[in-house]
Amino acid sequence: MKSSNRLRASCAAMIAASIALSTSPASADSANQPSPEGAPLSDRLQYDDQGDLRTNGTGGYFVQTPYTENSISQKIGSMYVGETFGPSGCTASVIESATRTLAITADHCTVNIKPGSTVKFAPAAEEGQEPYGGWFIDKKFASSDPVDGSIPDVAVLVIRPQDGKRIADLTGGGLQIHPGLAAGEVVRGSFIGYPGPSPYNGLRQSICIGDYTYHPDRGRGAISRVSDQTECWVGGGSSGGPYLAFADGVPKIITVLNSNGGSRISDVVPDLIEQADAWAQSEYNLDSTPPVVPTPIPDTGSLGGGAGS
Repeated sequence: MKSSNRLRASCAAMIAASIALSTSPASADSANQPSPEGAPLSDRLQYDDQGDLRTNGTGGYFVQTPYTENSISQKIGSMYVGETFGPSGCTASVIESATRTLAITADHCTVNIKPGSTVKFAPAAEEGQEPYGGWFIDKKFASSDPVDGSIPDVAVLVIRPQDGKRIADLTGGGLQIHPGLAAGEVVRGSFIGYPGPSPYNGLRQSICIGDYTYHPDRGRGAISRVSDQTECWVGGGSSGGPYLAFADGVPKIITVLNSNGGSRISDVVPDLIEQADAWAQSEYNLDSTPPVVPTPIPDTGSLGGGAGS
């Protein structure tokens, strides 16, 4: 009973830490957001029965379900504390790596990843269902080197293989890291997460779409909206979620959510991936077996409404 209480307390702490970073809705609503056209997942947005884009009222959209049927949303999932799935504490994404065992999130989401605790990752989680199952997070790698005057809020996670499979085998590989943006360079981007506030409730993917650039003087918010746009608001639980933009026609991660943007992660993540891959190779005694692509558990929790049903 004491162990169960500690797990519940840890989960509550992780959710509270995430929500604390973003407690007040921005003034923007969906009508003030730029056109979603040209952004990753812009062709996978849900519509309501009237044929309008479904929103949360403050600029956030909904991703079409099931997530397992899309090569982007199937790689993004919910982090939670304990053996049993619960509403999202933070968001993480499978990333491309040699060992096929890595994911990425915000470093502030990793407080419970330590010996004696159980933190899991459920890619493509939907309505409380885990179509790919819940995967143990064994270790995190973060950088202590300042970028733009602040320690970057990003961590690379090592996901424990299970039943002879590796996480990226199920999710069709991992997302790549976008080359570093130059000051003044603008990209149309999509931010995806599992926010706790209604109407997402930590159970479904939100998406915000806008134009992003590099602000060298903003530290952990260096990658954020251009000055004439206001970021949409979806709330805590989306921390660690990826901001994606196309590079050479491929959706790649430009940052992960800290609060209203994120760090310039391209400066540190390649080294973190190398460190994490080396640890995973040694810890799990991995060989060079080719990827295994099993069939996901049938989806049973699709959202209703328009193209998302």
